[in-house]
Amino acid sequence: MEQKQYGKSWYPDGALEFAGFWSDGMANGEGCLYYRDGITIQYDGTFRNNAFHGFGRSYRSDGSLHYEGVWNQDRPHERGTYYFADGKTVWYEGSLSFEKREGYGCLYREDGTLEYAGQWKNDRRHGQGRLYHTDGRTVIYEGRFEHGFRHGYGRSYWIDGTRISEGNWCCDVLDGFGILYDEQGENVIYDGQLFNGVRRGSGISFLPDAIPEYEGEWDWNAKNGQGTLFHENGTIRYEGGFSNDSYHGFGREYTDTGELMYAGLWEQGVRIDAAS
Repeated sequence: MEQKQYGKSWYPDGALEFAGFWSDGMANGEGCLYYRDGITIQYDGTFRNNAFHGFGRSYRSDGSLHYEGVWNQDRPHERGTYYFADGKTVWYEGSLSFEKREGYGCLYREDGTLEYAGQWKNDRRHGQGRLYHTDGRTVIYEGRFEHGFRHGYGRSYWIDGTRISEGNWCCDVLDGFGILYDEQGENVIYDGQLFNGVRRGSGISFLPDAIPEYEGEWDWNAKNGQGTLFHENGTIRYEGGFSNDSYHGFGREYTDTGELMYAGLWEQGVRIDAAS
């Protein structure tokens, strides 16, 4: 490679195209590439064989900053910062792999507040990360992401920071085993299976102070199937079949002291047949 020399090139109409260092007839080293107006900078940084390579900044045609960071053969790579159209507010800051977000990085909103901080893969949220409320400070979700969705184990929070839930997520909704909390985020109100964000499968619901209310089968947030309902003192109130939160099918009802009151068939909460 011949020794670098400073020089300039022009567009056919005479507007300045490039100003910087050359070698072997190509841009190599520090330089500036201009838009066709010959005034507005398109790229300012390091070149290698006419390609953006090394640290540099790219600009939009209106002169606003678009990207600053490391380049590899004309493509942002390794680490850099993208900006919104104003050229001042950061849109993304973090790791890159040939233009795509890859590794750890932070995503921001147009008002400058933090939206997401965590792992990326192939330009999508993927791996461990945190989502933030519009204030940019309060975490509303922390856990696993996959292909841009909340997916895997994670915790969700109200905007005041209190817990909403924790458990397994699938495509942005709780799905699988999970735990739901009361409005204060202190007491568990449900612990069990969930499907598409609702109680479905086996689970336990709780009264305040962690007192069990019901243990058994659920379907679409209602008691459905076989289960056991408890008195507030923890003794069994009813055990048997349920349908849409009502006693249904064969079941036994007890007093809060454990005495059997009724054993027989029920239909939507109404006794229909006595049986010993």
